[in-house]
Amino acid sequence: MFKFLSALFGSLAIIPAIISYEIGFSPKRTYDQCEITTENQNLLRIFILVLSYIGIALQVPFKYYYYKWIRLYPLTFEELQPSFKPTYLEVIEMIRKRKPIEYILDHHTYLVTILFLIFPYPGMYTKIYLDQQIKYKQYTFCYYLEEIFYFIMFLRVFYLLFSVFSYGQFQNPLAYRICESYRIKVSSIYSVKCYSWMYPVQVLLFIFLIPGVIVFGIGTRIFERTIKFNGMNFDSLENSMWCIIVTMMTVGYGDTIPASKLSRGVICLCLFWGGIILSLTFVTVGSMLKLNPKETLAFKAIVATREAGSVICSKVYERLLKEGRLKGWRALEYKISKFFNPIKSHQISEEARIYRETTRISNKIEKIDKIADSVQHKLKKLSKVL
Repeated sequence: MFKFLSALFGSLAIIPAIISYEIGFSPKRTYDQCEITTENQNLLRIFILVLSYIGIALQVPFKYYYYKWIRLYPLTFEELQPSFKPTYLEVIEMIRKRKPIEYILDHHTYLVTILFLIFPYPGMYTKIYLDQQIKYKQYTFCYYLEEIFYFIMFLRVFYLLFSVFSYGQFQNPLAYRICESYRIKVSSIYSVKCYSWMYPVQVLLFIFLIPGVIVFGIGTRIFERTIKFNGMNFDSLENSMWCIIVTMMTVGYGDTIPASKLSRGVICLCLFWGGIILSLTFVTVGSMLKLNPKETLAFKAIVATREAGSVICSKVYERLLKEGRLKGWRALEYKISKFFNPIKSHQISEEARIYRETTRISNKIEKIDKIADSVQHKLKKLSKVL
């Protein structure tokens, strides 16, 4: 729970950051002249600082209880078969005393701490200038350093989403016990895989697609909204998100094109994220179109029955034609079909033969099972009588 609370407080800091950025953005600002409205900025940034530091502080009890649990973890393997038990080296690694630096390095705690330390600090108004050549003309773009920090803060959303997967039906004691028996490491990624298998459409939309479009769309708007000379309107969040969607889907209409280096960096990140989304989309659509076992049996039964009926009808038509009883349109239709399919109309495909043979064997097995159950029932009755 401390891991989720840490991610939640860290992500809540984005709300005052959004308010601070929007009210601080000056309408007089241009791509080469930075201006900012400083009214109420420090108060909002103090809220950001407090929420971010609370998120960092909650990492401490999370690591404390995690390592307290990991020391008791080897005891849960006592009832397992010897082939599934961990080695002595693994047990020693679990119960040994950790160095303070290991508390920071394990589970990427240092990355979470760095992520939570990147935000617009109170009183921070640092200008940076980036030179860039566009269509053989030299331009100088002005940004505030805290705008870059502001965009990086949105990466906390992804940390929050994946922290949610640390809880649920694949992270309870029952799931832990089953995973122990199979020597599977329980993690958030394992839960994501499980939920992706169970709810592929929901995971694709609400974990990958929608958060990606929002986060990268906001990033493109931050770094591109002051650039007006190229005819693009990235001041509109809708246009920025449209650019992200087109980029993710690898369509590339070219109606919205980012110009600055920073926004192009966001587009590069978006491309990698879009690759994940596209691969999940293909897998999801493929699983939706794939027949389940019962549907496969029904499909094979329909095909085999139609082929058998076609062969029977062909034999009947052939005999009627020899006897001179097949006349008119039916005789012409039969001759045309026989001309174009001289072999198919008299043969059953190999797949249909295998299905019919499998069905015949399955029916015999069912009959044998029924007879065995009947004999077993009679033997029980006889044993009671005796």
